[in-house]
Amino acid sequence: MTAEKQVRTARLAWSTVVLPALKDGASAVKAAPFTLVVLGLFLAVGAVTGSFAAGPPEQLLGLAGVSGPGLRDGNWWSLFTSLFFATNPLAYLVAALMIVMFLAPAERRLGTRAAIALLLGGQFAAVTLFLLVTQVAGYVGDGWLDRMANDVLVGPYAPLLTAGLAGSARLPVLWQRRLRTAVLSISLLLVLYVGHAETVIGLLGAVLGLLAGWWIQGDQGQLHRHRSTGRETRNLLALTVAVFAVGPILTGIVRAPTGPLALLRDVLLNPLPTLGQLAFSCGATVEASCLEEGRAGFAGPVGLALAVVPVALLLICADGMRRGRRLALNIAIAIQLAVTALAAVYLALFALLPSRSQGPNAGPMGSAFSHVLPLVVVPLLLAMVLWFNRRQFRVQTAPSARRVLAAVAGGTWLALAGSYALAWFWSGGLERDGGLLGLLAELARQYVPIPIPQHYRGVFADRNALESVLFAYSGPVFWVIALAAVWWVLLGKAHGTDSGVEDRDRARSLLHQGGGPLSWMALWEPNTYWFSSDGKGAVAFQQHGSVALTLGGAFGPKEAQQRVTGEFLAYCRSHALIPALYSCDDTLWPALQEQGFARVAVAQETRLPIRELEFKGKEWQNVRTALNRAAKLGVRAVWGPYHSLPAALRSRLSEVSEEWAAGKSVPEMGFTLGGVDELEDEEVLCCLAVDGNGTVHGVTSWLPVYDGGRLVSRTLDVMRRGAEGFPGVMEFLIASAVLELRGSVEVISLSGSPLARVPVGQAVAPGSGPAGENPGGGEDGQPGPENLVKILDLVGHALEPVYGFRSLAAFKSRFKPEYRALYLYYQDPLHLPAIGRALTRAYLPGLSLAQGARLVRSLVK
Repeated sequence: MTAEKQVRTARLAWSTVVLPALKDGASAVKAAPFTLVVLGLFLAVGAVTGSFAAGPPEQLLGLAGVSGPGLRDGNWWSLFTSLFFATNPLAYLVAALMIVMFLAPAERRLGTRAAIALLLGGQFAAVTLFLLVTQVAGYVGDGWLDRMANDVLVGPYAPLLTAGLAGSARLPVLWQRRLRTAVLSISLLLVLYVGHAETVIGLLGAVLGLLAGWWIQGDQGQLHRHRSTGRETRNLLALTVAVFAVGPILTGIVRAPTGPLALLRDVLLNPLPTLGQLAFSCGATVEASCLEEGRAGFAGPVGLALAVVPVALLLICADGMRRGRRLALNIAIAIQLAVTALAAVYLALFALLPSRSQGPNAGPMGSAFSHVLPLVVVPLLLAMVLWFNRRQFRVQTAPSARRVLAAVAGGTWLALAGSYALAWFWSGGLERDGGLLGLLAELARQYVPIPIPQHYRGVFADRNALESVLFAYSGPVFWVIALAAVWWVLLGKAHGTDSGVEDRDRARSLLHQGGGPLSWMALWEPNTYWFSSDGKGAVAFQQHGSVALTLGGAFGPKEAQQRVTGEFLAYCRSHALIPALYSCDDTLWPALQEQGFARVAVAQETRLPIRELEFKGKEWQNVRTALNRAAKLGVRAVWGPYHSLPAALRSRLSEVSEEWAAGKSVPEMGFTLGGVDELEDEEVLCCLAVDGNGTVHGVTSWLPVYDGGRLVSRTLDVMRRGAEGFPGVMEFLIASAVLELRGSVEVISLSGSPLARVPVGQAVAPGSGPAGENPGGGEDGQPGPENLVKILDLVGHALEPVYGFRSLAAFKSRFKPEYRALYLYYQDPLHLPAIGRALTRAYLPGLSLAQGARLVRSLVK
C-alpha cells in the first residue's frame, strides 16, 4: 500500500469509524439513564455495605439474597433488593459489565420503560420459574436440582440476560445471531459443567429473554427465515465447539462443581478405572460422589499441562472450522464421538454396579445413572449438529498433508501400543487381566490424557517397572505428538483446494498471464486445477460424479488457451470424465464445433467501455439521480481491498451480507457467485457506499482480469444492498466504479447473470438462438439442449424471488452495456442430465434434502 493510500485509509477510519463511535458513545449515555441509575446503585450499595470483598454480611442476607424459604416468610422485597448485591469481587466485576453490555443496549433499542419492565419482570419470572423447577425436581427425586430449592440467590445475572436477549431483537441479524448463540452456549455450559444455582437461574433468564426477543420480532415459529451465510454458520459452530471445549477444565478450577457433565473431567482429566477398580474404590455404592476419590489432584505440573490436550485440540479444530477446514470438522466430530464412547463406558460401569441404597435385590441401575447419561447425550448431540452442517466446510486438506498426519499419529500410536503390548505379555498380563480383552481395556485407558492412576489403590502392585512407565507415559507422549501434528496441518499452509496451496499459487500466476472475465473465480473453493503438460496453462473445474464442470475456459497466455483446452479434453477422455465447459465465450466455438461439440447459452455478460462514458442524456437519468441523492445524504464510495478497510467497516460489511442472507429460503449459492469469503483476496477491490454515520448502504466487489501481466479489466462479483440502503444505491456504486476505474482499465464487466435467459439477438452469434449452434438433437431423435435450457429456465424462475437473476439482468441493462453470450459446451446430448445435476450441486453446494424438497415444490408451482 502506498503512503497516499495509507493516509487515505487513516482519514477514512477517522471519519467513518472514530467520529461516529464518539457520537454514539455520547448519545448512549443520554439514551440509557435507567442503566446509569442501576449501575450507580449497584456499586454504591456494595460500597456502603462492605460487600465488595466477601459478599454481603450475614445479617444482610435476608435483604441481599432471595430464596424460597425467605419468600414464604414474607420477605417479598428480597426479590428485587437482591439485584444490587454480589458475592465476591469477581462477581461484582462481571455483574457491572453485564449491566453495561446487556441492560444499556436494551434500553437504547427498546426504551426506558421496556428496560425497567424487563429487569424487574425478568427477575420475578426467573425466580418463579427457578422455584417451580426445583420443586418439581424434588417431587421426582432428581438428586441435583432438588438440592437447590432452599439456596439463596444473590445477583442480577438472570434479569440482565433477559433484558440483553430481548433487546437483541433490534440488533442486525449478524450480531443478533452471534449474541444469542454465545449467551445460550455459555449459559448452558455453566449449567452442565458447574451446575450451581446461579448458573441454573441464569440459563432460565436467558431462555426468557430469547422468548421475549422472538415475541418482539413477531416471528415466533419462523426461525428458518433467518438463514445465515456459510461463513457465519462456520463461525457459530466454531464458537459452540470452543465454548464446550473448555468445560472439563472449568470443572477442574471451580469449587465443588455439581453439573450433570462435571463427571466429564474424570473421563478427560483423570484415568478411566476398570470395573474391578471402580468396585474396589467405591464399594457397592453407586452414588455420583463415589468418583471423588481420584480427584485429589493431577499428576504434577506436567500432568496438569497434559490434561488440557483435548481442550487445546478442540480449540485448534474450532479455529480450523472457522476457516472452513473439512479436516478440522472431522477431527472435532471424532473427538465428540470418542467422548461419547468413553462416557458410555462410565454409564455401563454404573449400570453394572448394584445400588446399596436400594438393597441387595435392587436392579442394576443406580441413582448415579441419570447423572452419567448426559455425558453420553450432550457430546453425541454436538457431533450430530456438526455432521448435519458438514456441507459448509469445503476447504480440503492437501492429500500429502493428510498422509503425513496419518503416518505421524498412526505410527506413534503403533510404536507405543506395540511396546506396551510386549511389556504386558512379558509381565504375565495375559493371565492377570483376563486375556486379550484385558489388553484392549488397558490400551484404551492409556490414551485418556492422564492415565496415571496414582489415586486408585493397588494398581501397580503386580506390574514391573517397564510396564508401569509405558502405561503411565504412552498416552501423554502420543497426545503431545498428535497435537503438534494437528496444529501443523490445520493451521499451516496445507489448505487451499483439493490440489493444495501450491497449485493455487501456480493458478494465480497463470491468471496474471491471461484469462476471461470469470477466470479469477478459479481461485475460489472448492475448485481443482488441471495444468497443461508444459505448465503454461490451466483449467479450473469441479468434479461432480463423472462430470468435470469447468469454471470458464482455460487461463494462461492467450496464445496457449486453445491448445490447453484440447489437452484438458484429452485428460477427460483418459479419465472417463464428461467435460462440461461452462461460462465460456464464443472463441472456443470453431475448434470445438469441429470435434462434434454443441453449445447452449447459459448467461449473458454485460461489458461497459468506461474511458469515454458520460452520464448525459435522458437514458442516464436514473444514474444521475442516484449520484445526486448520495451527495445529499453524505454517502461516498469507499474503495480498497477487504483487509485494508477499517475493522468497523469490515464488520458492517458482514452485517449487510448476513441481512441479505437472512431473507433467503435456500442457502448461499456458489460456483460463479462469490460471498464475503471471496473478498479476502488482496487483489479483489471492494467498494462500499458509506454515509457520515458509518452506515454501509451497499457493497460491491470487483475481480481483476489480466492479459500478459497487465490489468485490463475488472469484473463485478458481489452486489449486496444494506437494509438501510437508500434507493438507487447500486446505481451509485456502479457509477462510482466507472469513475474510479477508468484511470486503470478501459473496460469493466458487470459479469453474467446466471440462470437468466439470454435475449435473442443481443448476444448470440448470427444464425443461432439461445440454444446455440449445432444443438445435437432433433432430427436424429436424440434429446437436445432445449431440455437443459428449460430446466435452467425453471430453476431461474423458481429462484427469482430469492436471488433475482432476471431482475439483475434487467438492472444491468440500464447502463447500456455491450452484451456477450457465455456458453456451456458439451459433447454428447445424452450427458445433459448429468451436467444438469452437476450444475445444481455447484450452484447450491449446501442444499439439504429438506431445502431441495422446498425448491422442487417451488419448481412445480
